[in-house]
Amino acid sequence: MTTAGKNGGSLQPLVPVPGVHPVGEIEILEALSDRNSLVVDMRDANDRVKGTIPGSVGIPYTEVASRLNELGCQKSGALWNCTAAKKVFAFCNGPVCPQSPMAIRAMTRDGFPADKIYYYRGGMLDWDALGLTMVKDEF
Repeated sequence: MTTAGKNGGSLQPLVPVPGVHPVGEIEILEALSDRNSLVVDMRDANDRVKGTIPGSVGIPYTEVASRLNELGCQKSGALWNCTAAKKVFAFCNGPVCPQSPMAIRAMTRDGFPADKIYYYRGGMLDWDALGLTMVKDEF
């Protein structure tokens, strides 16, 4: 990763796992009205309550691999069956935040198809910078 000194983090890749689709704000807005999609805020609750995308659901990056059922997967013994999974639009704090890339790697490791994951690397940093609507105190 490339260090981003101003933000104190490391610049994340646009495609954290091969097969994942990078997206921007327009695709996030479209996904919010698509019943086959979920826009997932993968930050921890302390960040989410400060402001998030309206209509997004909160699943912390540390929990997403164990909560694949909320994304349309079914547990089959020790494995997940994700053939009926929804499209997941994942985001976190912004281009230097590792939370959603870590979650995406855990999801695909546990059987979630990479081609059903859409990564909004800009995250809340870009969303806020563009002046798009946010809601606060959402869990």
